[in-house]
Amino acid sequence: MNTAFQASPLNMNTKQATVAIIMRSKDEQPHCDPTLAALVDQTYTDYKLYNIDSGSTDGTLEAVKRFNPDPSAIYEIAPEDYVPGKVLNMMVGLTNEPIVVLLNADAIPQDRYWLEKLVAPILEGRADAAMSRQIPRDEAYFIDKYDFERGYSPKTIRGNPDFFSAVSCVFKRELWEKNKFYTEGYAEDLAWSKVCREKGARFELVMDSVVEHSHNFSVKGLFKKRYRHGIAFVEIYQAQPNLAKQMYQCAKELARDLIYTLKKGAFTEIPYNILHRSVIHWAYYQGVREGVRRNSQKDQEVSA
Repeated sequence: MNTAFQASPLNMNTKQATVAIIMRSKDEQPHCDPTLAALVDQTYTDYKLYNIDSGSTDGTLEAVKRFNPDPSAIYEIAPEDYVPGKVLNMMVGLTNEPIVVLLNADAIPQDRYWLEKLVAPILEGRADAAMSRQIPRDEAYFIDKYDFERGYSPKTIRGNPDFFSAVSCVFKRELWEKNKFYTEGYAEDLAWSKVCREKGARFELVMDSVVEHSHNFSVKGLFKKRYRHGIAFVEIYQAQPNLAKQMYQCAKELARDLIYTLKKGAFTEIPYNILHRSVIHWAYYQGVREGVRRNSQKDQEVSA
């Protein structure tokens, strides 16, 4: 049986096609208000907004209720019930529009054409899924700004074709119907894109559809995020812990960071850059170890 994804043509006889915008949130102020305001100002207006909030206490939910005219399209879940892939599958399943856009409540569109430009590859038949370019906030750490500059460039995407961010993206509903989001943990967007690409789906980075989005994680928060990714990569890529390889990769990136930082004359950033990069690699390594341990435990339970 041929399992390759083959897109059927969308009925695009009009300039616009109905789009579902799914917005996830949890304590996203002060960024939620400008994100919602930017939606109201978009040139592409044929969309329906769906919101899901997982326990906001900072006024985010109240802002959502002010902006979303349809109370039946606003959903609330407990924080402990939030698993990215499960939530995305649930929310897409509640919509019926042929095109689905995901936009985090703290990802602020940077102009009135964000949505129009984002959906263009779908409407024009060039892609089955696409993502916006993300830029960091002014207050973002120096090293994060560098990672955003590198990460959201066509050259980097060509070198890492599975990279895909659900922060601001669009896809054909039929693509999701054939390939649901990974629900076992985090990195659900990367896992999903990998499966879809392997079946022939076309992905695109839309450089002129731009959102502002970044987080200044604490060291603990940064470790937690990368640790989760390590666990997920065991499932997605069958990753295995290799301390020597991880240390080598970390050293390469530290050298690259140092050259960039010196070129920018940002000498005072060097100590934090080293800490930041080291935490990322140590957390990922520990996450992979944990993922392998969990798989081994599952295998033992099955064979028992």
